[in-house]
Amino acid sequence: MEKLSLEEDGVAIELVASDAELRQAVQQLEQCDELAVDLEFDQNRYTYGFNLCLIQVADGKGKCFIIDPFYINNLDSFFQLMGNPAVTKIIHHSNNDILLLDKMGCSVKGIVDTDVAAKILNYERSSLATVLKEEFGKEIDKSQQSSNWNKRPLTEDQLRYAAIDVIYLHQIKAKLLQEIKQLGRMHWLEEENLLLEQLKYTESENPHLRLKHSYRLNYYQQYLLKSLYAFREDLAQQFNKPAHFVIPNEALVELANNPNTDLHEWLNHTRGIHGNLKKPKNERLLENALQGAKEAAKTNNISHDYPEHRFQRPLRTPETERRKELLTMVQKEIMARYGEYASKLIINQSLITDYSQSGKLRCTKKYATSIVMEVAKDLGIALHVSAAPQQLGE
Repeated sequence: MEKLSLEEDGVAIELVASDAELRQAVQQLEQCDELAVDLEFDQNRYTYGFNLCLIQVADGKGKCFIIDPFYINNLDSFFQLMGNPAVTKIIHHSNNDILLLDKMGCSVKGIVDTDVAAKILNYERSSLATVLKEEFGKEIDKSQQSSNWNKRPLTEDQLRYAAIDVIYLHQIKAKLLQEIKQLGRMHWLEEENLLLEQLKYTESENPHLRLKHSYRLNYYQQYLLKSLYAFREDLAQQFNKPAHFVIPNEALVELANNPNTDLHEWLNHTRGIHGNLKKPKNERLLENALQGAKEAAKTNNISHDYPEHRFQRPLRTPETERRKELLTMVQKEIMARYGEYASKLIINQSLITDYSQSGKLRCTKKYATSIVMEVAKDLGIALHVSAAPQQLGE
């Protein structure tokens, strides 16, 4: 592959597209105390599944490595670097990056999330583009944001865009953390970062029941939907297309709701069905999957009764309304003291609803619990805490 020679705002961009180049890059990066990291991935947008497409790492010293995993057989050396807590990883809005790396067997340590830092500083919008404009007056081009990162070769515009996502993060971290320290909120950021490190990728136990209107189906129909969902996943993986490109979600639920429909007619008159599924071979596979699900449902005596509504409205009594009102008063005072957007890290509607129902404050963040209890005390409101938040790392 031809050696890349690009530069962006004084930072040299180096494409890493072989195992040998990755080893050399990691050797250089291991000498740094802080690295800025970002991933480009495809999550059922153009291809099947949640897949890594690109890794960007800036050393803060004038070099940015663009690591192309499509040409690399073994990312273990990079994963070990990401797992080294002695090297700080500056990531902007890290949740999905952490989850994808965890899915691939990499546990990231030493995280500083600049998106969280911006929220702590009460940013209404905390995107990288917004933070750069607010803090440095710099406008960045986001036209490549919706690029198909699966396609090769990557364009020069894509590579520059990918580099821009990391080359300013060292400056952003320094500026935001200075402001956070002045506000005395560093312990907020430290706890939030430790919570991010504990994120784990998990597959949903019953993903078919997350489809819109699936809760309206009876037990028998939901049983069929589970089999149809699994069939669609297998086919999507074969086609390497997002599952909803093979059969749209609402069409899948519709088929489970009307399982005795003429499949050939259904396939050819339903919008959004992938062309490959209409081939005789795949049509027969769908027919077999549906018939097999019907027979299994009969064998297992699956009921045609309807389940109780899974989304029960919270119980409303004078006591739950009183609790809700008290904690809402606390929320308003927190917003006044810390700012509307920073307050969302401390208290939200879900916490208020849970307290109104249970009568106990169940907050997983130590700093947030401390603030809520302190504000409540100042307002003369007695709150009950379920238990002291567990120490992070225990």
